[in-house]
Amino acid sequence: MPWMQGYPFYLVMGSVLSLYMGIGSYKHRHTPGRCYLWILMLLVSMIFAATAGEILPGSFEAKLWWKNVQQGPLFLSAIFTYAVIKEYVSRSSEGLSKRLIYFCIPVAVDVLLIFTDSYHHLMRSEVGLATVAGVTGIALKPTVLSMIFIAYDQLFGLYAVYLLAISLLNGPKYYFRHNALLLFSLLVPVLSVFLLPLLQITITGFTAFTYLPPIVAAYLTLFRDPRLSLYPLAKNKIFENMKDGIVLTDRYDYIMDVNEAADAMLSELLEEKPETWMGASIQPLLRQHGQLSACYAERREGQFEIEPPGRSGSCYGVALIAIEQVRAKGTGMLLVFSDLSEKKRVERELLHQATVDDLTGLYNRRHFMRLVQNYSAQMGAGMALLLFDIDDFKLINDTYGHMAGDQALVDLSGKIMQVYHNQGIAGRVGGEEFAVCFFAGSEAEALEEAESFRTAMSEHIVELDGGHHIQLTVSIGIAFTDQADVTFEDLYREADEALYLSKATGKNRVTLGREPLVRQAAKG
Repeated sequence: MPWMQGYPFYLVMGSVLSLYMGIGSYKHRHTPGRCYLWILMLLVSMIFAATAGEILPGSFEAKLWWKNVQQGPLFLSAIFTYAVIKEYVSRSSEGLSKRLIYFCIPVAVDVLLIFTDSYHHLMRSEVGLATVAGVTGIALKPTVLSMIFIAYDQLFGLYAVYLLAISLLNGPKYYFRHNALLLFSLLVPVLSVFLLPLLQITITGFTAFTYLPPIVAAYLTLFRDPRLSLYPLAKNKIFENMKDGIVLTDRYDYIMDVNEAADAMLSELLEEKPETWMGASIQPLLRQHGQLSACYAERREGQFEIEPPGRSGSCYGVALIAIEQVRAKGTGMLLVFSDLSEKKRVERELLHQATVDDLTGLYNRRHFMRLVQNYSAQMGAGMALLLFDIDDFKLINDTYGHMAGDQALVDLSGKIMQVYHNQGIAGRVGGEEFAVCFFAGSEAEALEEAESFRTAMSEHIVELDGGHHIQLTVSIGIAFTDQADVTFEDLYREADEALYLSKATGKNRVTLGREPLVRQAAKG
C-alpha cells in the first residue's frame, strides 16, 4: 500500500499534534474537568513517539526496547482517560489524585515485569518480528498474567465511557449536544481492543491512532480552541479586551472562563489575588451578597449593584444571565460585571448640586422644603421651625466687602451644622436667611432652644481674612405646632412674621410666632 510508505511520518505528526495540545492545555490544569487532560495528551504523544521508535530502527533489540517503552504510557492513558472524564462529570473530584496513585501501582508492576521479561518470561510466551504492509515491528504473544493486566487497564476505559454516557443521558439536552462528539470519540480506543482482532488489523502502532480522536474531541469540547477559525479568534479578542468583566460558571458554580477585566474586579471584590480565577468557586462572592446569591441559586436573571468591602465610592453592577433557555438549577450562569463607580460619582455630584447650597454646604431652599414636608408628614406633632437672619448683613458687605460677607455666611452655616447636625434639618432659604426644622416636646422647649442658639451666636467672633474681626448677631423667628394637619407653608409664614418682628424691634432677639391655624380645606 503506497500510503504506508509515510507511516512513520504519520506517527511523528501524531506525536507532535498531541504534544502541542498537551502544552496548550497545561495552563488550564487548575480548572475543574481539565486538570488531567494535558497529562493524557502528553501520554498519547509518548505512545506515538515510542511507536515510531519501534518501526524506524533496524535491530531487534532497539525495536524491543521501544516496544517496552510504549507500555507505560499506553496503560496510563486508559487510567488518565478515566481521570479526565471523572473530573469532568463529577460534582467533586476530592481524593481523585490519591486514588490515581493507587490505580497506577499495578501499571508500575506491569512495566517492571515487561522490562525484566527476558529473565522470567511471565508476561510474554513468544517475542519476534512481524512485517505487515511493509511495516516491521515486534510481534508478541501475551501470557495469562499479561492479559489480566490488560483487562485491568481496559476496565478504566470502559468505566470512563459509562460515566460520560450516564452523565449526558441524565443531563440537559444542551450538554448532550455539546459533548456527543467527545462520547463517540471516546468509544474508539475502548472498542478498538475488541474490534482490531476481529478485523485482523495487526499493523504496529495502530492502537496509538485510536487515542487521537478522543483527545482531539476533548480538546475541542473543553477548550473550544479559538485558533480554528477567524470568527472565534475575533470573538476571543473582543472577550479579552472588553471593559466589562465576563465570568462564566458551570453547573457546580466553578468558574469556567473569565476575562482580564473580571479578573481584576473579582480580586477587588474578594480582596485576594490568586494566580488565576479559572477553576475557583463563585460561592465566596455570592455569600457576601444575599440577593445576588438567592437569584443565582434559582438560576434567575437579574441586575444588582454591589460594593467592594472597605472602599467607599466604588460600585459594580452585576448582570446574571442564564446560559440556557431552560433555567434549570443544573446549568451554569454568565455574570457580567460593570464598573459603575464613575456613574455613581456623577450621580452623587448632580444630587449634591441639586440639593446643597454651594457656598454654605447646607440644603438649598427647594430641597429643604421637600425634606421638611416629608418630615412633618411622617412624624406629625411637635415640630418647630426656626428662621435665622444675620443682623446688618448689608453693612458687613459694604464695610469689608462681599468676600467677608460670604465668610460670615459660611461661619454661621458651620455653627448651625455643628449644633443641629443630628437634631433636625438645616437649610439656606435666602441670601442671609437660614432655617432649621426640629422636633420639640413643647412650645417652651422650642423657644428655649432658639434663645440658646441666639446667645451662642452673640458670643461668637468671626475672624476675617486680613486680620479683621466681627461679631455676628442673629434675629430669630420661631413657629411651633403640635397639630398634624398644619402645613409647612403655614408654619413658615408664622416663623417669617416672627422673624420680621425680631428685626423690627431691635434685632438680636427671638420672637415666637402664633400657633398656625389648621385650614378647613386641609382638614377636609
